[in-house]
Amino acid sequence: MATVDYPQCPAPAAADHVSTFIFDDDADLGMGRTIVADEQSQSYILDILKSGKWCIGLIIGQLTSQKDYAVKLIRTPEPVEDECSEDDEDSAAPTKKRKKSRPDSLASVDEQWVAQHAKQVTRMLPGGIDVIGVFVVAPPKMTQPAQAKLRQVLFAIQKVQKRTFPLENDHNITDRILLQVCSETKKFTCRTVDVSDPKNDLRPAEWKVQSSSEAWLKLQSRVSVNIHINIPQKSQDQMFFKRIQGAILPYCQRIQDGIVMIDDKIRSGQELLEPTSSEGRKGKGKDKTQATRKPINVKFLTQLESSISTAPVIQDCTSRMTVKGCVNCRAFVHSRSTVEEAIRAIKADFIRSLISRCELLSEDIDVVEEETSVKELYDTPIRVFGSLPTSPIQFCDYVFQDEKIDEVIQRIKELLDVRVTENDLDLTSEKVATEEDWSRASSSPLEKSTGEAIAVSPGQGIPLGAVFGVVVLLLSVVLYFMTA
Repeated sequence: MATVDYPQCPAPAAADHVSTFIFDDDADLGMGRTIVADEQSQSYILDILKSGKWCIGLIIGQLTSQKDYAVKLIRTPEPVEDECSEDDEDSAAPTKKRKKSRPDSLASVDEQWVAQHAKQVTRMLPGGIDVIGVFVVAPPKMTQPAQAKLRQVLFAIQKVQKRTFPLENDHNITDRILLQVCSETKKFTCRTVDVSDPKNDLRPAEWKVQSSSEAWLKLQSRVSVNIHINIPQKSQDQMFFKRIQGAILPYCQRIQDGIVMIDDKIRSGQELLEPTSSEGRKGKGKDKTQATRKPINVKFLTQLESSISTAPVIQDCTSRMTVKGCVNCRAFVHSRSTVEEAIRAIKADFIRSLISRCELLSEDIDVVEEETSVKELYDTPIRVFGSLPTSPIQFCDYVFQDEKIDEVIQRIKELLDVRVTENDLDLTSEKVATEEDWSRASSSPLEKSTGEAIAVSPGQGIPLGAVFGVVVLLLSVVLYFMTA
């Protein structure tokens, strides 16, 4: 599904095993980063080699100041038709790309094809887990001429990510990983590049495989939202999503600047999230600890918008939106993470989820620019969760009310290369709003000129079963989801 045939790649013999992989010794020079990968990644590569096909894909995981963690490798699907062109994202009517043919080699790969896959995958990842690089499996005669192209892919991914999720790049580590596996010798060559500057060169890195699964900590929160947005006249010609994104980014910045309480305590950012006494547990005891570890509850504290001293601005506005609801947030960090890293992860999840819902809705509906005072209501996609194979880390997807579960399962398989059944998915964390919720939201006052404070605990400010919505007057839209 995510690979392209080529005849020159012989499949390894049946006796081959993961242990026969060879790792590049360049990292022994003491230079660059160390990437810790689960042994499952080796099995994944071996399956690709057995298929006799070359492929390109994404590495998802977590970057830290100490070392990096590769959680999973994901093959990039083949190009599909009718994808909106990124070059036309600011126009009112974006054009559609023609269906692309399979690339003949790595050097012919379209970097935007891989970058769009990275964007879709990022939507489906919890806070703390990101697209941290690219991997390729191919023979030397294909990888050697493609070095410049692979570097372009890494920078293209960074560009798309920064444009879609701009606030996530404020404090992130900017190194990205390029893993190359030779299909003839099964040799691993790992490099990293700092994507903050196109002039930066690739540097050696160490790809380190370990058999035992790493310990991960789960953070969770439900955050109530009540945002009132005025849409200026000058923004009327922009795409619907661009208007919403520009309006909610100031609110997201308040989340970034706010305070987070960990299990009802405000803790120092430099201390370890988990007590050191639980570190260093090895073998079976470590696995048992991982299985019984409880999620960490998080609360958000932000400054009231009405208390922020700003000079008044007069604008000619065409419409107003109200964003209401309760966002179900989840994030995962390594057990040796600091409080600061954990806070950054849970904030990123909230912002990523908010932006993703708005973008997915704008892609799903046909927005008609008509002057009307009638409020139209639309359900937003609800968030469902599942777990990555052999890992405590979860992924998510956003499901519209009219979608069938088989469509969701197929999308997860295509984008994440994960096979799941309906029983593997948590479909209860959010649910579609009832008629009563619709009526309550549509009758709520919209004359307020400032937003409410975001709630500091699950359900506070908006009761359990609250909706998530956007109401636009003149051009009126309501987006909903409900927490269970």
